[in-house]
Amino acid sequence: MNPRCIRPAVAAAALLLALPLLATDATTNSTLDGLVPVEVKNIDKAWKRPGASLGSYTSVMIRPVSVAFNKSWNPRDYGVFGLKSDEVEHLRAELSKIASSTFGRVLSKGGYTLATSPGEHVLEVQADIVDLVVNGVEPRDAGNIHVFVTSAGEMRLLLSLRDSVTGTTLYRTSDFKRGQEYERLEWANNVFNRAEAERALDGWARQLKAALDGAKSAP
Repeated sequence: MNPRCIRPAVAAAALLLALPLLATDATTNSTLDGLVPVEVKNIDKAWKRPGASLGSYTSVMIRPVSVAFNKSWNPRDYGVFGLKSDEVEHLRAELSKIASSTFGRVLSKGGYTLATSPGEHVLEVQADIVDLVVNGVEPRDAGNIHVFVTSAGEMRLLLSLRDSVTGTTLYRTSDFKRGQEYERLEWANNVFNRAEAERALDGWARQLKAALDGAKSAP
């Protein structure tokens, strides 16, 4: 087995946090579109439009989720000849579908209608996955060689919440998650990678639902 196939999770948080996520106004500490930093429990960074509230939104319109790998992630590190371009695109497309379906499932079960077009009381949700690292991928040409890892990988979610009619951004967040570390090697097949991705995305979706619920009960 290619020793590069067994990869522990790479601690890249310091590098990620050093990169500018949003343009800011140095004089006011606000973003150039008027959002100001706020503290949100269990979220790395968050910004809010002054006076904004999520309390009136009863429906959500989930935009397609974009997916981008970390610049240090190299598809040539996987398998004998590396991952082909269509295999990389398949990984991105599958994660995008998983993210959209997970947010839709959690929010709809939580009592929020899934809208397909802008409208009154409809919150536009734009989720983007960046800095994705997948530690183990089995290429099509892997044959009987299996890939084992101690962690599925890591990713950062950028979330923007907008009024669907006006397009005004109300909140924006940035949060980094690393996959669970296992004491023994896990087979990094499609089932394992999908389950680990769903675990992280489910947590983010539940945090969004909790924020919407909390806004409705706020005085």
